[in-house]
Amino acid sequence: MPTKLFKCDETIPERERHIYIKEKGEDTTQFLPSANVETIPGSLSERGCSYCGAKLVIGAVLKDTIQLIHGPVGCSYDTWHTKRYPSDNGNFQLKYAWSSDMKEQHIVFGGEKLLKKTIKEAFAEFPDIKRMIVYTTCSTALIGDDIKPVVREVEQELGDVDIFTVECPGFAGVSQSKGHHVLNIGWVNEKVGTLEPEITSPYTINVIGDYNIQGDTFVLEKYMEKMGIQIIAHFTGNGTYDALRGMHRAQLNVTNCARSAGYIANELKKRYGIPRIDVDTWGFDYAKEGLRKIGAFFGLEDKAEEVIAEEVAKYESKLAWYKERLTGKKVCIWTGGPRLWHWTKALEYDLGMRVVAMSSKFGHQEDFEKVIARGEEGTIYIDDGNELEFFEVLEMVKPDLVLTGPRVGALVKKLHLPYVNGHGYHNGPYMGFEGAVNMARDMYNAINSPLMKLAQNDIREDVSVVNGNGKSNSNGNGKVAKNTSADMTSLVQAPAKETTSAVQAPAKETTSAVQAPAKETTAKVQKPVEETTAKVQKLVEETIAKVQKPVEETTAKVQKLVEETIAKVQKPAEETIAKVQKPAEETIAKVQKPAEETTAKVQKPAEETTAKVQKPAEETTAKVQKPAEETTAKVQQPAKETIAKVQQPVEEMTPQVQQLVKETIAQVQQQSAEITSYIQERTEEVTSLIQQRCLWQFHSRSWDREENINGVLNQAAKILTGEQVVLETLVDRAFYADAKLLVADLEKKFQCLSKMENSQKKAVLESVKNRLIGIVITNSLNGELHHSLY
Repeated sequence: MPTKLFKCDETIPERERHIYIKEKGEDTTQFLPSANVETIPGSLSERGCSYCGAKLVIGAVLKDTIQLIHGPVGCSYDTWHTKRYPSDNGNFQLKYAWSSDMKEQHIVFGGEKLLKKTIKEAFAEFPDIKRMIVYTTCSTALIGDDIKPVVREVEQELGDVDIFTVECPGFAGVSQSKGHHVLNIGWVNEKVGTLEPEITSPYTINVIGDYNIQGDTFVLEKYMEKMGIQIIAHFTGNGTYDALRGMHRAQLNVTNCARSAGYIANELKKRYGIPRIDVDTWGFDYAKEGLRKIGAFFGLEDKAEEVIAEEVAKYESKLAWYKERLTGKKVCIWTGGPRLWHWTKALEYDLGMRVVAMSSKFGHQEDFEKVIARGEEGTIYIDDGNELEFFEVLEMVKPDLVLTGPRVGALVKKLHLPYVNGHGYHNGPYMGFEGAVNMARDMYNAINSPLMKLAQNDIREDVSVVNGNGKSNSNGNGKVAKNTSADMTSLVQAPAKETTSAVQAPAKETTSAVQAPAKETTAKVQKPVEETTAKVQKLVEETIAKVQKPVEETTAKVQKLVEETIAKVQKPAEETIAKVQKPAEETIAKVQKPAEETTAKVQKPAEETTAKVQKPAEETTAKVQKPAEETTAKVQQPAKETIAKVQQPVEEMTPQVQQLVKETIAQVQQQSAEITSYIQERTEEVTSLIQQRCLWQFHSRSWDREENINGVLNQAAKILTGEQVVLETLVDRAFYADAKLLVADLEKKFQCLSKMENSQKKAVLESVKNRLIGIVITNSLNGELHHSLY
């Protein structure tokens, strides 16, 4: 169905562009919620500011860096210690907050001197820390403080420090996503490539878009260590400032949160040729897939399978216990951006839960493309949801659980619905195999919490009832006694009967009074209904006109295929006729030649005799001519018989060949139609699977999407048909890794592939390629695909 306007939004109808409910047969080329645009006045937004996106989400996670906020102290306090980002160095980054503490006088006279003083004080207080990030805020940006010259002065004076600046005040963008972009691009412009990392393994990666929420990064580090892979840089969970300067030396970028860190992954690919593999690190099934992709890229499949087997043995039975108890439970996911598309299939695949509504605070249309492709029919999708919309959605879907942040979580709890913190977790980590079990445990505990069930009982309904003697029938604890007097019942029933009879009489009069205007109202209503019907009919006709064109194009393609097939069939038929005619002509030639030679042999002596004996010429001629004619007749007769014998089967065979050609053409046409239909069916099935499972089709830029679709599907075709795969570049290896996992999925879900010829397999994948390009590029409603920022 099209985008939807909720009842609560009738006064702000612009909200209709931001809400969509998926129906059968629809895809993102038809409907895509508006996203990453300014919040509509009148709608209370849950978004964070741009400064928050840079500082709180990305920069402040670094474990060895002073995070200095140039602005009022409130901006620093607001983003201090509010995220659960631990580190292995005593959680240095969580313990302290740094601010220039701007006051009114600095707003009036400028704060650059104060900033320089504060930077030097911070380094003096922490002499072991030599790295710093300085952030501007709304106030310092408005007054025009230029922080870069100040930073350069300090670096020259102190000598052994390195400082990075992030000029992204809160008002700079429509949400925290702007801060992600500014920090990503600024870092790759200014810092990447300025330090050479120490390489300790032949297999190197950057982990991009993971922030070590409650130890997520530690889980991934453990897996990579067992596989023998070196992580050069974490962007930015448990990461260090200098490690991020050496990101250019990795062979592969493993990208998790593509919303906050997809920008830097794209730039590293464009500038340094480092390919990007997107993984879903949340979820049991997804964890297997991610490790297998990385293993395929480096040729470490055996190592990956060893890690998978070890983790499955420890956690599979535990997950199965929760799945048995959570299957069928309805859940809403109201988080930032990427967890919508990371979690939806993970909860469905691993636990049998149903995701019924999703809301993104700062996602882009790219994020909605992913989540809608993965979502089920009837699911509600909201961009920048407000409080009243959440109330309305909860009434519509009646979920068993909500995954959201603490602010919306407080709202949900007031409605006596359980929630799990989808931002900072309840009891993490949530990534990997053990994380999937932890998340399942927290959801199970929330749904089955005795306290939550108790909170659903409204004790205000259990009030004391006073009888006619002034005595209470209460049992002393606010509940009505079970043995309530029958007299009380009669006292209530008697006036009720009187009231009923008193109401019924005027009710009849009211009915007659209402019916007359009702008829008039019906007449008034019918006219707009008829007008609406006419509009609908017009829309149907326009839709039919739009549909006819692709149908005609398809018919033309089929006709062309038939003509090509006929051409292919006619050629063998002509060759067959030629093969039959040729022996006939050769036989005739063989028969005629002896006849001519015999005639020549007879005529020559006759002429010689005539010349020598002119006088008895006539007698001699008569004597000679007679046997010559007899000999000629004897030779010509078998020649004619031979020609007749040869010509007869040729004439008989020609209609047979023509009939065979007609039958062959009919068979080919039928087979062609069947093959076309078969390929189209397989195309839709494979496309649907790729849309749900694969992230490489949804990168931020159109050129990147097309390159990935062609690269991965070309490699998949080679793997499926047994052709030799040549991996010359790192990008080729990335395509191969994604393709290998795709082929494994295809062979598992579509048994028909094993029965198809190689030409048919290639035709299906070529058709899928065109279909995907049409969905995510050519016909995509994503307005950012060609944006200059991407």
